[in-house]
Amino acid sequence: FSPKLIISEHKADEKYPIVSAASIVAKYERDSIIARLRAIYGDFGSGYTSDRKTIDFMRNWIIKNKSFPPFVRRSWETAKNLEEELIFNKKITDFL
Repeated sequence: FSPKLIISEHKADEKYPIVSAASIVAKYERDSIIARLRAIYGDFGSGYTSDRKTIDFMRNWIIKNKSFPPFVRRSWETAKNLEEELIFNKKITDFL
């Protein structure tokens, strides 16, 4: 593959119809995926880590299952913090 020029522009979706269309398609796809995940895992909020319902879902899931469900992006700071708090920050007596 040859190198490609990537231009990042603030509010590009308001300036360029193709970017606006791509944004709509991406939102539709995300909403479809979220709906399928809800059918399997229940209501987990918006799926954004700023959402208290999503954070509570992640916390409860990890307490019960000792790991996140497969769709959780472990690179999120919120996920890393929950792992640190609930999995990695344990003493041997917590397992007795």
